[in-house]
Amino acid sequence: MKNLLKTFFPFFENLAPEDQSEMAYLSYTQDFGAGDVIISPEEKCFNIIVVIEGRLKSCLIDSQRSLLLYYLNEGDICTLAASEDLYGVKSKITLYADTDVRILKTPSAFYNRLKDKYPEMSTFLRRNFMDRFDDILYIMKAKLLSSSKQLVASYIYDCSYNANCDCIEITQLQISRDIAIARSQVSFILSELEAEGIIKMMRGRIKILDPIKLQNI
Repeated sequence: MKNLLKTFFPFFENLAPEDQSEMAYLSYTQDFGAGDVIISPEEKCFNIIVVIEGRLKSCLIDSQRSLLLYYLNEGDICTLAASEDLYGVKSKITLYADTDVRILKTPSAFYNRLKDKYPEMSTFLRRNFMDRFDDILYIMKAKLLSSSKQLVASYIYDCSYNANCDCIEITQLQISRDIAIARSQVSFILSELEAEGIIKMMRGRIKILDPIKLQNI
């Protein structure tokens, strides 16, 4: 466990031996299947989460509508879900397993107790929190300023980029839910992109034919 913590947390080796041992003792790994809910707004998150394998996605859910905020890939750390415990800032995000995943959890109480003792730990956590918060501000700004076509194109491009594959398994309903656009509108936009030779639609999948044009919409 110490080697695992050393991989993801640059401050780990600067901790006192007894604090390293405690962090290793409190930390544990957990596996989830694709589609599983990791954290929901109804439950308070008491853990810092690291993605060891697979990919998570973070969504903001309000009044039964969902907005995709960002993905967490292998090696990414999530402090935003535990922000209420860390900084008193309540978060309404939901974390899903976008693929089969293995995550590392460390109780946020451990950080709360020692972050004043180790300034580098506090700086690392706060920087990660602000990076995720900036992601949300960027998404909200894009949502306000972008056309529906740009939102759909950007979503498809990001999915392809994160999956490192030009053929992604995704449905119109999933796109509609993640970017909060009516399914009929998503269908129309996808048909338009296909007519332009940018994508090819298949049953439950979308193949990106021209990623440059898709990115530049």
